[in-house]
Amino acid sequence: MRLLVDAPRPGARNMQRDLELLAEGLPTIRFYGWAPACVSLGYPQPESDVDLEAARELGIDVVRRPTGGGAILHAEDEVTYSVILPRSMAPGDLFASYRFVAQGVRNALASFGLEGSWLEGHTGRDPLCYMREEGVSIGVDGRKISGGAQKRTKTHLLQHGTLLVSSDLERNARLFRLSPETIARHVTSLRDHGVRPSRREVTNAMLQGFARALQPVLELETLAAKA
Repeated sequence: MRLLVDAPRPGARNMQRDLELLAEGLPTIRFYGWAPACVSLGYPQPESDVDLEAARELGIDVVRRPTGGGAILHAEDEVTYSVILPRSMAPGDLFASYRFVAQGVRNALASFGLEGSWLEGHTGRDPLCYMREEGVSIGVDGRKISGGAQKRTKTHLLQHGTLLVSSDLERNARLFRLSPETIARHVTSLRDHGVRPSRREVTNAMLQGFARALQPVLELETLAAKA
């Protein structure tokens, strides 16, 4: 299985790279960041869900993901993962396949002394992904710390997900026309729980977490790292 650790890059290039990897079809885990900070919209989501003027004033890019779900502000300290698998290598049930992949995040949280729990639902229309009860997410003490979304072809799946290092309430509030207090009731982060790791430490925790989660069906063989 191919393992990629990429330097932070603009949102459009991140999404292009994931689509290129999906087209190649090789089993892949990729960890990456965003520079500058970026809002990613779910594939079917209207742009009106985000305040584009506020995004311009804040110097934040806006890009559309190939995966579904609601919008996410990807802050400069966030670590994002993408996993590409043949569908034959993942559980056939949609929610089960989400959990199979995202178990890597729960493992990473455990390495920081935090217990992640599954948050699952079928409804949600809030513009911000972390406000929705939709799909499979991971929470700590009932608040989301990691969201996930998929794109499926006939033969493969691409799953995106995050691990929030900080909550960034003020910028989220401006971008999604919500109050910081409302967002804080639904969203949490590593820093909210007193965990202040470096980016390298978060990436290493995710790498080890995903290696354990996917080991039952995949053997990790190579690492292509980019500074």
